[in-house]
Amino acid sequence: MNSQNRLGDQMRGEIPYPLRHVLIADMRAGQFISQCFLVKQKNTRSTKSGAPYLELQLADRSGYLPARAWAETTNRYGNQFQEGDFVFLEGRIEIYRDALQLVVESITNLEQHQKEHGKILEFDRSLLVPTSRYDVEEMWQEVLAMIDNEITSPQVRQLLHTVLGKYERQFKEFPAAIMYHHAYLGGLLEHSLEVARAVLAFAKIHSDIDVDIALAGALLHDIGKILEFDDPIAPRHSLSGQLIGHLLLGCNMIYDAVMTIAWPDKRIPQLIEHIILSHHGELEYGAAILPKTKEAVIVYHFDDLSAKLNMIDQHIATDTTEKEFTDWHHVLTRKFFKGRTES
Repeated sequence: MNSQNRLGDQMRGEIPYPLRHVLIADMRAGQFISQCFLVKQKNTRSTKSGAPYLELQLADRSGYLPARAWAETTNRYGNQFQEGDFVFLEGRIEIYRDALQLVVESITNLEQHQKEHGKILEFDRSLLVPTSRYDVEEMWQEVLAMIDNEITSPQVRQLLHTVLGKYERQFKEFPAAIMYHHAYLGGLLEHSLEVARAVLAFAKIHSDIDVDIALAGALLHDIGKILEFDDPIAPRHSLSGQLIGHLLLGCNMIYDAVMTIAWPDKRIPQLIEHIILSHHGELEYGAAILPKTKEAVIVYHFDDLSAKLNMIDQHIATDTTEKEFTDWHHVLTRKFFKGRTES
């Protein structure tokens, strides 16, 4: 055991954990890491020679870090933790393709680690869970104020209050996606509010837009994510998420509320449901139907814009190169300028 390992052993249980945790955002090449993480993803791969290795995505509240566990470590520790677990891990930070990654030397489920080595002093789970940078309660109050002050139809207000009130806890807590955008606690609320703000601002300069329908669609377009994912901390697709998907689940979730409301025009709830079903914009991107109203087209574009801008923000924030442009973004298929122009 090297000196750094021994130092880590001496520190455990003596110094409060928050003082020992190196945030992912602060990690540098060459550091030896001996601390806890949340395992967001765990995949078993094989090298060209057939040797197994683990491909991991680790998380703490500051971001995400790719990790690899090579054959010996995989064979020894691969069954000692699962995706979604909090783990205690030891390894070294290296540079791979101009970006940081952690090469794992040991990794075990945190609960098992504490049974064997004792409780970690003042362990703070919140250090390991990525969350929205915005205050959840402030965002929630803005949503409620938007419903009360911007929606003119009492029936649409009733629908929104009923559905969002029923799922308030989940709407505040769930991410908007598993990985690509707003993939953190509070992300669903943050993303939905971003889309609603943009829709509202755009509708105010285009008087022929139905604000009630557009705003309701913006706030409810991803409500089905609550049932599509099975765990807000380390989300994976639930059975209904796999078989049905969040577009149809979202329509199902508002159905009971729709049926209890006396609509002056029966087309109103259908126009809102149409936004939910079409907000992916194209059939090849998962839309159940193409957007066929101005309100649906608006929600689709602002939903897409909110998602992509968040992906860019996260990519820049977690990029560890010292270059002016980021590393390659494999989804958006380009590099992004990280700097700011001088004023």
